[in-house]
Amino acid sequence: MTGLNIPSLKNHLNERRERLQETIKYVPDPIKLYGLLQQVDSALERIDNGSYGICDVCHDPIEEDRLLVDPLITVCLDHLNHHQQKALEQDLEFAIKIQRNLLPENNLKINGWEFSYHYSPAGPVSGDFCDFIKLEDNSVLFALGDVSGKGISASLMMSHLHALIRSLLTFNLPVNEIVTRANRLFCESTLSTHYATMVFGKASPAGDAEICIAGHNPPLIIKKEEVTTLNATGIPVGLFPQSEYELINFKLLKDDSLILYTDGLTEASVNEIEYGEERLKSQLLKSGTRSPRNMIDDLINDQKSFLKDSPRYDDITISILKKI
Repeated sequence: MTGLNIPSLKNHLNERRERLQETIKYVPDPIKLYGLLQQVDSALERIDNGSYGICDVCHDPIEEDRLLVDPLITVCLDHLNHHQQKALEQDLEFAIKIQRNLLPENNLKINGWEFSYHYSPAGPVSGDFCDFIKLEDNSVLFALGDVSGKGISASLMMSHLHALIRSLLTFNLPVNEIVTRANRLFCESTLSTHYATMVFGKASPAGDAEICIAGHNPPLIIKKEEVTTLNATGIPVGLFPQSEYELINFKLLKDDSLILYTDGLTEASVNEIEYGEERLKSQLLKSGTRSPRNMIDDLINDQKSFLKDSPRYDDITISILKKI
């Protein structure tokens, strides 16, 4: 079980057991809770005897992303009964709707900025996220990130991190302090197997911008016929609770653009040759001063041309902020 931290999982299950035992004392009809307690005890027993994560029917490993979401499951996807399959389909449809509703409005022009994004999960749900928020002082906040892993577990962690960041906005903190606090809360509230890379920034109507980069792909700035790179200054969110993050300050003039993207764009490969950052920069130069929407379309079409018929295995999210 390479993606699971078994000691940490065992601690979580023991904590659930203690809470259940305490709750049972105050529930008039605790039959269902007793059933849940038996499931927790069974999972702890399987951890102790080394059979945890093995399907009861076929004895093959259960999908790790499902175990991360529900550590009590005992069968793989292939051996769910009809009722379980239907319930899983409904849950997945609901998760897709929730994730789509977390996305910001697209193709905006606000306070001297034009903003567009492209969001394309490799599967039904994604570990990528992006956001764009207008503040009362007429500046704008922007964020883009990528949670480790794939599937439902990554999408849950993405939603959790998105909510943490949004909740911290009410304190009117500096950009890097928001990331520092989000990191601390994310470390305290998730399994140690999960972390996220992200970019979080703020831009004023005059073009002054500040950005915090937490282990993410370096953002790119297009100025006339030049593409420059903003290198990461901090480690990913969720690794160490005491991590602190620095700010990078820069200014964008009219027609300058800031490009943020997840690694699904540059790491897509054909015969072990990646699309890569250099090809990305070359395509951005070709797009010149086109609108963010057109620049994104050019990038997606160029990557499709590069991949040809090769399958895509990772989520792709791109956002572009242009000074107008």
